Formats: sequence, structure tokens, C-alpha cells
Amino acid sequence: MERPLTGKVAMVTGGSRGIGRGISLCLADEGATVIVCARSDDDAGSPYGSIEQTAQEARDLGGKAVAMKLDVTDDDEVRSVVDAVIRKYGHLDIVVNNAARMGQGGGDFWGSSPANLDAYYQTNVRAPYLITTLVGPHMEELGGGAIVNVTSAGAGLPPPPGPDWKLSPGRTYVGYGITKAALNRWVAGVAGELRLRNIAIVAVDPGRTVVERNIVNPIAGVDYTTANSPEVTGRAIAFICRDAMSYTGRVVESKALVDEHNLAMTGIVPRNAARA
Repeated sequence: MERPLTGKVAMVTGGSRGIGRGISLCLADEGATVIVCARSDDDAGSPYGSIEQTAQEARDLGGKAVAMKLDVTDDDEVRSVVDAVIRKYGHLDIVVNNAARMGQGGGDFWGSSPANLDAYYQTNVRAPYLITTLVGPHMEELGGGAIVNVTSAGAGLPPPPGPDWKLSPGRTYVGYGITKAALNRWVAGVAGELRLRNIAIVAVDPGRTVVERNIVNPIAGVDYTTANSPEVTGRAIAFICRDAMSYTGRVVESKALVDEHNLAMTGIVPRNAARA
């Protein structure tokens, strides 16, 4: 039986590990040819994995995948990779903007400088914006496509402080939360324009998810026992991409979508957990 995304070409940024790896594996499992992109190639020596490893894992599942090194903050590199994919395959149907500068280590607002926000903005907002401007015309020319931006509940955190408010472990910090909120607003803001060109744009919130770095270095005070696996978001995004226009302009919670449609999990776990 033909798989739902057979014939589609999908590009996943930040695809070497974590949620990006889960997305890459699920898209490949659903039939897409996946371009696994990240800075972490085999030469980088990351203990959490590489784009080549993820691409091989996708092929081991019976899917099609290739690895392409990409730093999303390098405009020339982004243009080169997008052009290379379109030249090789003739089309690019799905882009998942998953690469992100994460919250831990970003620091708090007090005592920081605008350089902190600039660093988060460069990866978390500007890179998806640039990639979409580059792939959009190609998608329109070939009849449409889907842009999926991985966001975070950190966009809405923390709640307003009470008199006893204290800094908590595992918080998303100012740069991360601000830029994820901006990403959500951008999705809503451009969805109408893109719809006119038959291009869907969706934000997907993975919820708390256990990834390789959490297994090696868990954050003190954070409960991971009820956290999602990366496969939850992978399955949710693969499902959305079957009919992405039905979700365009929305922020979708991965677990809620998986539960609503009773999407089956096949046991894809973080790479470190698989080795345990």
C-alpha cells in the first residue's frame, strides 16, 4: 500500500537529533524523501548524533533520506542548500523549520544585552522567514506546499508573577520565549497571503519532550516522566502534511493531535535511550 507522503520531498532543519530526528524519521516512514539538515554532521563529533546517522536510520526504516549540512544562520549556506535540493529533486513540497537556539543557557533579561535577543532571533525567527521566502516561489510554481514551524509552549510562559514569584529551573528564559511567540505571530500573519498561493503554514508545539540532552543532562526540578517522545511530534507533523491547508495559520499541539486521531506510535525513542 502506498504511504501517504510518497512522492513528496521534505526538508527538516535541526534534523540530526531530538525532535528534528523524530520528525525526519516519521516523514520518511510515511513515504517522503527527507533532506536531513543541521550543523551536526559526522565530522562535528556531537555525542548526540549526526545528520548522517539520522538519514541512515530513516533508510533503515525503509524510507528515503539524505544528509545535507546546514547552518540556518548563514544566508549563503541556506540559499545553496535550497537550490541544491530543488536542482536534485525538481521540487520541495514540505519544509519543517525545527532548528532552534534553545532556552537553557540563554540567561535572564536582567543584566543581559540586546545581543542575547539578536542571537535567538537569528535562528528562531529570521532563519524560518528566510527559508520560506526562498522555497515559497518554487512551491507556488509547482502547485503548492507546506511550511511547518516548530514552536514551543514557552511562547506563553511564564504567567504573570505574584508577590511570591521566584525564578524556576527549566524556565525558557527571555530570548527563547520572545522569539517563539514571534514565530507564532508570524505564522498567523502570513497564512492568508500564502493560502492565496496554495501554501500552508502551520506552527506545531511539541509540548515537553524528552530528547538526548535531557537523558544525558536532565534539568534539576523538571519532571520528565510524563513528557512526550520526539515521535509524538514527528507523527503529528507527518499527519498534518497529508492535508496541511486544513491547519494553516494555526498553532497545533502535537499530543492533542495524536490523541484526537489516535495516531499509532512505533517506538521511535531518543538515540541515547535506544542505546540504554
